[in-house]
Amino acid sequence: MFASEIPLALTPSPFITAAAMTSSPLPIAWCEFNQQAWHSDLHQHWQLPLPLALHNAVTKRKAEHLASRWLAQQMLARFAMPDFILRNAPDRSPVWPVGIQASLSHSQQMAVIAATQAPLCIGVDVEQLMAEQTAEETAEMLMSRAERQRLTAAALPFAAAATLLFSLKESVYKALWPQLHKPMDFLHAELLEWDLTQGRATLTLTQDFSREFNAGTRLQAHFWRRGDRVITLIAHPLNNP
Repeated sequence: MFASEIPLALTPSPFITAAAMTSSPLPIAWCEFNQQAWHSDLHQHWQLPLPLALHNAVTKRKAEHLASRWLAQQMLARFAMPDFILRNAPDRSPVWPVGIQASLSHSQQMAVIAATQAPLCIGVDVEQLMAEQTAEETAEMLMSRAERQRLTAAALPFAAAATLLFSLKESVYKALWPQLHKPMDFLHAELLEWDLTQGRATLTLTQDFSREFNAGTRLQAHFWRRGDRVITLIAHPLNNP
């Protein structure tokens, strides 16, 4: 997935099928999982309890929960917290240890986590390539006229470019939510430029949210593409961590 990464040790269960971690541009880990291999006993074996709210959920949701919690535990072990269990706040946002800035995402049997102790707000997102029809149907909600022109000029099929833009804006939302606890829509951030070769992008906020995050604030992003998946990462300095 990433240019330089270290494979993570897999469990005896066939549930986690692949996993690795990289330290550049900051610690990021990913795993692929087989939801058909999910079993309720795995939560007990791995000491990652399934919340009561998910006991009646579909297998897909339970598998996503287990895979993401397993991956979070692998990541936090890097920060000398090997027994960490990720839980959710009442608003369903992840509750990370004090001193850890982190973000988690999952889609189509893949989970990704980014974490750091640096004074950064971070957001990570993974998405499956959307269909051409979906890209066209969501374009008005997702992108401004200027952004559409940038996407049309890119050396990518429109659906691939729209998926990348969608993921970048999801990463912006995930990075800012812990700082602001304010809703955002897709037009509150705008893509200014991207470099498809280097995997870098710059976005700007189009609305004032706070003194630190006001209209014109620029956010730097990294992104990776592999097959029909895209991963995006926002890492922005915090003035008052």
